[in-house]
Amino acid sequence: MRKLGYVVATLMVLAVLLAGCTSNTQNTPPVSQKAETRVITDMAGRQVEIPVVIERTAFFGGPIGQVPYILGVEDTVVATSIGSKNSQLLNIMDPELKGVSAPRQTNGIINIEELIKSNPQFVIAGTVDGGIVEKQTTLPVVYFFDSSDGTAQQTKDEVTFIGYIYGKDERARLYGDYMDRMLALVRSRVADIPPGERKVLYNGYDPNHLITYGGDTYMQERIETSGLKNAAQEINTSGVKPGIHAGLDQVSMEQVLKWNPDIIVIDSGTPEEMYSDPKWNSIKAVQNKQIYRLPNGVFVWNRPSAESAVLHPLWMAKIAYPERFTDISLEQEVKKFYHDAFMYDLTDEQVKKLLSGEYASAISAGKGQANQTSMGNR
Repeated sequence: MRKLGYVVATLMVLAVLLAGCTSNTQNTPPVSQKAETRVITDMAGRQVEIPVVIERTAFFGGPIGQVPYILGVEDTVVATSIGSKNSQLLNIMDPELKGVSAPRQTNGIINIEELIKSNPQFVIAGTVDGGIVEKQTTLPVVYFFDSSDGTAQQTKDEVTFIGYIYGKDERARLYGDYMDRMLALVRSRVADIPPGERKVLYNGYDPNHLITYGGDTYMQERIETSGLKNAAQEINTSGVKPGIHAGLDQVSMEQVLKWNPDIIVIDSGTPEEMYSDPKWNSIKAVQNKQIYRLPNGVFVWNRPSAESAVLHPLWMAKIAYPERFTDISLEQEVKKFYHDAFMYDLTDEQVKKLLSGEYASAISAGKGQANQTSMGNR
């Protein structure tokens, strides 16, 4: 996918002496070679001067790291986040990724020396990362949303904004239209389910399955779009919690037993392990064999990425209400999205690995407390 080489602009100044010139001949004045720039307003409302011709950028933020691929500008990325760098599927799609620097480990942890060495023209980042870069370097910083709620609309707006920066408005529009159609389809299929009959879904992340998203997060929107109820809706996950990414919180086994969800989604381990664990066996999802491993594509689906914003609600709705989606193949929808959005054709085997969560292995290998790496961070 990554194109070879960067566009090189060269200015040449020629001094031509005319034959037979008299002593009054004047020399041609020097031509300025200053790079052409423009001023944009970023998503935090700040004015930033960036080059007209974008050749080298740093993209900081796990989920947002896939946007250059959607826009077809991945060739310009010279510095990225470790979450993107370690993506097993993204490395298959883009073999050149192995040569890209990854100075950003997670939110607020940046190797400044490595960033400077990568020599980007500017950095695209969130508030925490951007603040560090501005404080410790002279690099221009373009901010995406100052406050990131991760909703579908915000994800669409981010793709649209970055498309504007790169002059890729049409690619961004195509993605936005794709998202709108998919979410409208899902909503239409589940719209007539009475509130009292909507199934309860619990997201049980981390090896102990007791990290989840509360009702004040973007996951609430996704679950409701899918015609489901969030078991942890009553949980408020706002604020900073050490070792846990934004929107996530630790809950107790007693809370999960009380919620008694119909469906459980996990991001590590296997459903079989939970079925055989006696402490879970009184829950409806276990009794009815309704535990599912979360898919993982170029990034894990339980983060606010452009990929998961489109495919995650469909996946949840189809596992919850398969009878309402008998005409829709998840495998074919995943293939279509990757073809249309990423301009990449997945094989049947790759689709199988994606939907089974196998591509999380490379990311999860180095994860720390509360699934820090696999969960990623904006």
